[in-house]
Amino acid sequence: MEKEAKMVLLTRYLGEELVEHFMGPTPKEFIESRPIRGGGTAKYVPGPRFIQRLNECFGFLWSQKVKKYFEIDGQVVSLVELSVKVPGRTMIREYPDGTKETTIIEGLEIIKEQFGGSEVKKYAKDIKGKDGEITYHKGDVIDLADDYKGATTDAFKKCGMSLGMFSDVYSVRGKQDEGISTAQVEALHMRGEEAGMSEVEVDNWVVERTGRRVQDCEALELMSLIPSLIEMAKVRNGA
Repeated sequence: MEKEAKMVLLTRYLGEELVEHFMGPTPKEFIESRPIRGGGTAKYVPGPRFIQRLNECFGFLWSQKVKKYFEIDGQVVSLVELSVKVPGRTMIREYPDGTKETTIIEGLEIIKEQFGGSEVKKYAKDIKGKDGEITYHKGDVIDLADDYKGATTDAFKKCGMSLGMFSDVYSVRGKQDEGISTAQVEALHMRGEEAGMSEVEVDNWVVERTGRRVQDCEALELMSLIPSLIEMAKVRNGA
């Protein structure tokens, strides 16, 4: 019932044809596969397809903005805002008796925010040039700019998914990419201890900040709180 009500509301503002195109079945040519940790594969829709669908449905009346970047535990995290503008319109319905009904629908702006992440990729071994000299050492970062781009694309796609884009692909993926690990929780509590908080106080602080318990948070969301704890620790230690 909730989904049906949402569709009715969207149809009212966007029109039936646009809603069907925006939230309809994902074309097969949009869907690709990639390997996942632990074996197996997962289906996904590449970032350019999200851009294509937004352009098809809204033209240039949408934009994305990177609100924050930071690096933590070998990962780049990006906070992205996706904004979609829906112009106002006037609908006129004429009845058989000749009377007309005019409905004015005001324009609105839809904004979604999501965190995304990308692992900082490094060389697994020394790379030598043609002269035999080592050009890149093992452990050197390969392309940090590309990692930042990957984090932004990940967050952008999550914003699109929160609008209902390609939901038939992502609704069946499960939570293999979302669950938090024991190491991440320990890192959070360690930073909290440095800021002068016990584990219970850290857990309560997370609830205050996110509205969810630690175990219910997504990994990137939880990791995005650590910089605040680091700053709190600096203030406490007079740094």
